Amino acid sequence: MKVKFLVTPVGLMMGNIESARRLANALVRTGLEVTDNLGDKSYDILHVHTPVPPSNITVVKRAKKMGIPVVLHAHTTAEDAKGTWTGSSALSGLTGRYLTYFYNLGDMVLAPSAWTKERLQARGVTVPIKVLSNGVDLERFTFQPERRERFRSRYGIPNESIVAYSIGVVCVKKGIETFPLVARALPDLGFVWVGKRSMLYHPLKIRRAMKKCSDNVRFMHDVEDIVDAHCGCDIFFTPSLAENQGMAVMEAMAVGRPVVARNLQAYDGLLTNGESAILCSSTSEFVSAIDRVRRDTDLARGLAEKGRAAIGAHDLHEVAAELITIYNSLLEGSGKKNEVNN
Repeated sequence: MKVKFLVTPVGLMMGNIESARRLANALVRTGLEVTDNLGDKSYDILHVHTPVPPSNITVVKRAKKMGIPVVLHAHTTAEDAKGTWTGSSALSGLTGRYLTYFYNLGDMVLAPSAWTKERLQARGVTVPIKVLSNGVDLERFTFQPERRERFRSRYGIPNESIVAYSIGVVCVKKGIETFPLVARALPDLGFVWVGKRSMLYHPLKIRRAMKKCSDNVRFMHDVEDIVDAHCGCDIFFTPSLAENQGMAVMEAMAVGRPVVARNLQAYDGLLTNGESAILCSSTSEFVSAIDRVRRDTDLARGLAEKGRAAIGAHDLHEVAAELITIYNSLLEGSGKKNEVNN
């Protein structure tokens, strides 16, 4: 079996694109032949991860004419797009209609969570939708003392300091307007935001939010290996307003970091409040939760241990094996049986 696996870099959709690339690598490790060559016409399955640019629509329609099964990965929904780039909220209706059109071009849509599947169906996606976790590489995302030492040495963070951190593109959707408010309420705790920023992503709102930051907040745009950040910090804090699954949350759980997150439906089945994470709905709740976790070592340890145990169900290698099963079922249904054992 040969799969054309299209992951088109678009703006700062870094988490989605990185997730897709990791999945492609996991498929290759199983022995599957994977190509990202747009001009390659010799393949059995088309798997597209980005709904733009328009060239991807052309590739999808060409594959359909050739009788090749098409899998479309729903990393993006209209709800998830709100609060990212400037104008995204105002154009959410148009974005939703376009995404519904695009996803209905496929033979199957993969949704990273049950919440995403429900939103797609509510917006009129009628092709079969299967929930498939984005997965996390549990071999790579694990706590390593040397990584912690390297991260703290590079950024001048004292060994005894407790640091709450967030990972993601600096944008309104990720909670940049909440982050400084929580940090200001906990002046003796360090706060770090790891992620790039772009002038496309509400520059005025972001600039205002960053100006409100107190001296205990740092923004790091140049972290080369995100695992170092997970190892080097202590409490994963995400005030994100919308997610389809939450890659950074999953990575933090894998590394063994206690998670404090906004209470989102997308986390259902991934995070359990009071067990694998503390889920909050307001700034004051975030402040209280982070303060509790940093003061109560037993609570922090329990959250980390249960989070690490829960993330085992999202092992990237198991996700890759499940995806191959999906590919095989599509090929069998199309009459082009060309199976790969997994």
